[in-house]
Amino acid sequence: MTSRRELKKQRTFDVIVSVADRSFQANGYYATTMEAIATDAGVSVGTVYNYFGTKHGILLAVVTRDTEQALVAAGAAIDLSRDDPVDVLMPLIMTYVDAMTALGRDVIKELFRAGFDPAESAMMTELISLDERSIAQIAETLVLLRDRGLVCHDVDIASAAILIYSVVAVAILMFVSIPESTDRDLETTIRNQLTLVFQGVGSR
Repeated sequence: MTSRRELKKQRTFDVIVSVADRSFQANGYYATTMEAIATDAGVSVGTVYNYFGTKHGILLAVVTRDTEQALVAAGAAIDLSRDDPVDVLMPLIMTYVDAMTALGRDVIKELFRAGFDPAESAMMTELISLDERSIAQIAETLVLLRDRGLVCHDVDIASAAILIYSVVAVAILMFVSIPESTDRDLETTIRNQLTLVFQGVGSR
């Protein structure tokens, strides 16, 4: 049975994460301070540090929560009644993308930066773990598409899932690098590139 103390700790954790998420979206990652998060959460700044250690710790908690919610929503969004594999995959993919872009460009930039920073190896490990869960969900969907004859029977499902996830990651990187790009531009880019993945670019 969960003790009252543990429930209180979980509530405090959840409040800080929610406050940080709102602040990142409203003010950007770099302008958000631990002190501001503590004030808005109604706790001391020492409590925030005790729970998360660093601002990256809070960021990771936000991304983990949002990814877990997106994985559930993405699974429910799959529509296997469609005859085009891109149409089947797009609702799932855009659930991931919408969860990511909702965080704001600042947050996405910091995630990419931290992901390639050797000094942030612990955070990088956690981010890779989250990526692997999304890739696994894409792979599961590809198996269903293969069973329906919409994916070649001899395709390497694991490699195909990584390829699709890579397309999405690069599209998001381009999105944050071009300030004037819109959510619609991002969705169009992903759809066009997934179409290339399934149609191929070689001569027939």
